[in-house]
Parts: sequence; structure tokens; C-alpha cells
Amino acid sequence: MKLNATRSMGLVLLGGIFVAGCASIPGLGKPDPRWADYKNWTKITEKPSTGNTQGLGGVHMGPEGYRDVYVNETGLAMITGEGPYDFPVGTVIVKEQFKDKAAWESGKGAAHTISLKVADNEGQNSDDWNWALGYTGKVQQTIAKPDCVACHTIANALNQSDYVFSVPAYLEANEAN
Repeated sequence: MKLNATRSMGLVLLGGIFVAGCASIPGLGKPDPRWADYKNWTKITEKPSTGNTQGLGGVHMGPEGYRDVYVNETGLAMITGEGPYDFPVGTVIVKEQFKDKAAWESGKGAAHTISLKVADNEGQNSDDWNWALGYTGKVQQTIAKPDCVACHTIANALNQSDYVFSVPAYLEANEAN
């Protein structure tokens, strides 16, 4: 009898660990309140961004992908203005990414990448930005991991954009026809 009680307790603990772990998988769990209502923000892409864009490579659904970008009120004036750009702390940018035009037209199956400006160090610094992969993803510390910062440094070099691709010049050059 004691063995069954121990087994049952072990299964309950494992189940709890599994449920807690699943909450961090994109698509499961609840979104961070900083971007949960992003669909009510300003959508800055009149037409989706798509194609083989400079610096994008195969990420964010690659050349066939269609991307829409939303920004919160904190970053709106900066992202719609003219560079050089230095986003205020508290800016949140949500990029919806669809695998192709059909998926974008249906509005289903979007992946999300979220950028959060969390600091304002002197000059432009990749450590000023955090990110999350997925609408319910957990916030990651800085974009300084090599496969993020390498591309976002290109965005900074092209448009003096504080590591953000989604500024007017970039979006205009890469919008869908």
C-alpha cells in the first residue's frame, strides 16, 4: 500500500512539472501582459513585409514569409518617424509571421517574435533589447545571442535603427506587391 502511495505522489509531482514546463512552450500558457493586447495597437505595416530582404536570411519565415508589425504607444512616434532611431524604454514591437501569402490572408498559424526595449545605455546597444519567441513565450535576456545580434546589427547599420528592422525605409523596401 505504501508503494502505491509513493508511486501516486511521484506521478503527481511529474505531472506538475510537465504542466509547468508546457506553459513556457510557445502556443501554450498565457501571454505576457506587456503584449497580450497587441492587436489593439497600431499596425505599422500597410502591406506585409515579404521577400528576400537584406539581413533577414531564412529567419522569421524566410523569403516566402509574410510579416505584419505592431507597436505599442510607447514606441509609436519613434517607429513611424525619421531616423536616426533611439526607441524609448518600454517600447514593445510584435512581429506576426506567416509561412506564405495564403496563411497571411487566412490570418491563421501566425508565429510571433516580440522585441522589448528594457534599457537605454549610452549609444545604441543590443543589451538594451529583450525578446520573446511566441505569443506566450518567455522573455529572453538581450538579443545579444549570435544568431540574433548578427542580423539586427545589419538593421542598425542600414537605418541607424536601434537594432530594429521595422522602420519606414526598411518596410517600404520590402512590402508585398
